[in-house]
Amino acid sequence: MEDIKNYRIKKADIFKSANDGILSGYANVYNIEDLQGDISRPGCFVKTVSENHKSMKIYKNHKSSDLVGVPIKLDAYDPYGLYMDAKIILDTQLGKDTYQEAKFMFENGFESGFSIGGWVMKRDKADSRIITEFKLDEISVLTMQPANQLSMVDVVKSIQAETELTQDKFWQTITKAYDSQFSDNILKSLEQFLTLKESSREDTLENIEPSGEKLIYNIYELLKN
Repeated sequence: MEDIKNYRIKKADIFKSANDGILSGYANVYNIEDLQGDISRPGCFVKTVSENHKSMKIYKNHKSSDLVGVPIKLDAYDPYGLYMDAKIILDTQLGKDTYQEAKFMFENGFESGFSIGGWVMKRDKADSRIITEFKLDEISVLTMQPANQLSMVDVVKSIQAETELTQDKFWQTITKAYDSQFSDNILKSLEQFLTLKESSREDTLENIEPSGEKLIYNIYELLKN
């Protein structure tokens, strides 16, 4: 029986490609100690993949209400890690925006990738850091959603305090995002936000969608660090 104390969320941040609605990469990497002090041993996903592959779902940021796709390939025998091809549902706004955000981050050199949730079932008796069997609950496309987000005006003011190079890169990246194939709501949000390059009037931001704000804030966080 699964124990809640053994439930783990583990991120890999490794996309290999994003084409035609398919995100490919590693959901977990072997033989590397993660932030929780765990090390996945090769073979630790073989049992769960063979038993649960067909029922596995892909969410956005581990929210079970945000279904965005299914794994069409899960390779537990890859020597580097748990390799996955994920088919994203492009017929929904959530799926389309999740795919475009992941694709945009990947193609512009930002960290982006998959994350797994599930239970540690067995550990190595000689070294408790090493996981020898892991039971998958779900896999997520991970996009940054930091807490305590600044207002969009505060983001602009913060960027204006950065170096000219960082400022240029930020606005170029926002413009690239605007030229990408996001949903209409996000594109309208980006269009409104771009007006702040010349003006920081808050009344220009009345209709910015939360999904648009998150994308803008993610770009801001990634560029300023």
